[in-house]
Amino acid sequence: MTGLDARLGRLLEGRKDKNRFRSLKEYDTSPESNLVDFSSNDYLSLTSSSSLRQSYLSRLSSTTSIFGSTGSRLLSGCTPSHSSLEKRFQEFFNSPSALLFNSGWDANVSFFSTVPQSTDWVIFDELVHASVHSGLRASRVPLDRRIPFDHNDPQSLEDVLKRITSQGSSTDKSTVFVAMESLYSMDGDFSPLPSLLDTLERFVPRERQCVVVDEAHSTGVYGEQGRGIVHALGEEASENRRGKGRVDIRLMTFGKAVGCSGAVLLCSPTVRSFLINFARPLIFSTALPHSTIIALECVWDVLQSEEGDQRRLSLMSLSSYVHSLLDQLLSRIPPAVLHLPPDPIIPFPQNSSVLPSKPGSPILGLLTPTPHALSAFLLDRGFIVRPVVPPTVPPGGERVRICLRAGMEKTVIKRLVDTLGQWAEMKLDDEKQVRAKL
Repeated sequence: MTGLDARLGRLLEGRKDKNRFRSLKEYDTSPESNLVDFSSNDYLSLTSSSSLRQSYLSRLSSTTSIFGSTGSRLLSGCTPSHSSLEKRFQEFFNSPSALLFNSGWDANVSFFSTVPQSTDWVIFDELVHASVHSGLRASRVPLDRRIPFDHNDPQSLEDVLKRITSQGSSTDKSTVFVAMESLYSMDGDFSPLPSLLDTLERFVPRERQCVVVDEAHSTGVYGEQGRGIVHALGEEASENRRGKGRVDIRLMTFGKAVGCSGAVLLCSPTVRSFLINFARPLIFSTALPHSTIIALECVWDVLQSEEGDQRRLSLMSLSSYVHSLLDQLLSRIPPAVLHLPPDPIIPFPQNSSVLPSKPGSPILGLLTPTPHALSAFLLDRGFIVRPVVPPTVPPGGERVRICLRAGMEKTVIKRLVDTLGQWAEMKLDDEKQVRAKL
């Protein structure tokens, strides 16, 4: 073992001592394995859609180029297929323009490392994606001008805005960037977007705002034909505004409900051109391969069809069902053993024709001090439910995360909740035995 290996090995041992060690896991989820995957972000079960598979294979058979794009977008990778897909997204999401990226991570890093300048402010929800933080660390924005606000808390945002606006002058031309997500992946809770945007509007003139909403976990799932929550609320900035249009930048990713890979940043033509000129992840990465471009075209055909509507309705029905079961179970279990995060804020107007006031979430974070033990217990009984521990979540936020998919049967969900109950009862019995020995 080299000196480097020895030094790194000691750091890894330290992570093991803290129960934070990570390793790659392989699971056989074929029908013969009897394992049910509750960890996948394939919310609409599109990866197993037979109609999507047939459509994809049909298009592949009639396409001459199906493999690599052969270069970056600035070299040989800007093909008519890439441009056509961007045009489709621009129209579908009602955006002034659109720019493809190889991943949501690349898109966030590209934007936040280049667009905010040294005199700007970047205010962000404390639980925003890690890629936003990575982008900001590579940016020119000083550390004291990057400020978090408490998760989903309009009052905390107001406090931050009061502080920074009191430091400015009437001639201040800096831009105030506000970064948040529409649906958060650890608690499965929604951002109260209208309230946050109303708060911003009271303190910062519209011409100095740039609101960035990451819709990674809502793309394809919410809104008309899966256009997302910002579109459903009429808050997207567009040339043909339907509503207030207070969200300037949207990130829609393809690795979750869409079942593919890649992402698209919805923005102004100027921001698009700026990123093409300055964003290193875009400039120096080979463009998405033709096979992915074809897959995305096929997926959007499904999302815009009756099948897409049915899958979204099925997912919402399953979300309502699992919450009803968990409410019954957790009412008789001490929170110290197992509990859900506090009820999320109801963020959407009652009169929304596209979003119910409290839409269901496919993500449930079940908090427990022993997530590894619970995950192992569930795996032994046929359920893949992964533990989430620090540094992914703060200390004290350890949990297992349950993700629903539209193709699941209610009987399987019932079995999972029953098994959670068995584990909780076992924990309570163990605690009683310990107390009896004292």
